Amino acid sequence: MSCIGPATIVIAEGALGELRTLLKDYSCPLIVTDELIHAQYSTVLEEIIGLPCRWVMASAYPRNSPFSLEGIDIVIGFGGGASLDVAKLIARDTNLSWISVPTAASHDGIASEVATVSHDGYRYSERCKGPLAVIADTSIISKAPPRLKLAGLGDIICKASSLAEWKLAHDVKDEPFDNQVYEIVDNALTSVLEDDSVETLIRAEIDAGRAMSLFGSSRPCSGTEHAISHAMDRITPNLHGLQVAFATPICLYYLQEAGYSEYDFGKIQEFMTDHKMPTTFEGINTNLTEFMEDVHHALNIMKKRDRYSILEHLNVDDANLSRALRDLGY
Repeated sequence: MSCIGPATIVIAEGALGELRTLLKDYSCPLIVTDELIHAQYSTVLEEIIGLPCRWVMASAYPRNSPFSLEGIDIVIGFGGGASLDVAKLIARDTNLSWISVPTAASHDGIASEVATVSHDGYRYSERCKGPLAVIADTSIISKAPPRLKLAGLGDIICKASSLAEWKLAHDVKDEPFDNQVYEIVDNALTSVLEDDSVETLIRAEIDAGRAMSLFGSSRPCSGTEHAISHAMDRITPNLHGLQVAFATPICLYYLQEAGYSEYDFGKIQEFMTDHKMPTTFEGINTNLTEFMEDVHHALNIMKKRDRYSILEHLNVDDANLSRALRDLGY
């Protein structure tokens, strides 16, 4: 197992102030962010840090062309998923430590070793390293668009599917499994189903990232529902967390049929409806035909990653899938 997670975790209003202490032994931080966050917070952050900072916009970071990092001694990801992912990649490529400063509770990657990158219309994961610290300032995160929190909730509730499928894959295909990691992710899921506050959500996201780092793979947190989301990115991309949540009830439906789900798909759908998350094709801007194609692509993604899918296990054909989707109200 690779690590136990960030050495420092601060989740509080005004947590940004902790950066001055964290950076006392550094002299030249590189801050990865986006244009909006830079415009709103760059002056505040530099005053808090008390050091000259270099900034790079995540959207402009040229992975395949020269980019000077001379003199940089630590990397800070300050923003949403894209900013944190670029910070991870730079930290990996330079062998520097990095600090995660999320500005939204939108995904479970804020403390993970995994960065999401895009290529030819697909999103896939690259292994990096976990952050030295996570500084989650709730006074900033609370100002993020509400849909970002819904995406974060989606990226946690989908663990109902990924955990069950992981256990199935272990029993049937002897995929590697770890009870400690399972419990960490399951506790994160349970906490959010019981309390949807920003603080609880952030803690759950950090724990999910820690679990993936402990296990050395995203498998505990990413199953067929994630592969479907990656397939959906080809045509009608939406927020990742909303897409994985959208695919979760149909996966749970079949996992329940196989006797592997501890969570009823109806309860997950009820949670999604209560939080106004998309549960229908219209709500997430797709249709039955496109979604069926996404499922086929998802199965190819699972096979390429050597991961066993519940749909493969039950040999679900198009007629069966189409009927189940109608029954579930998609």
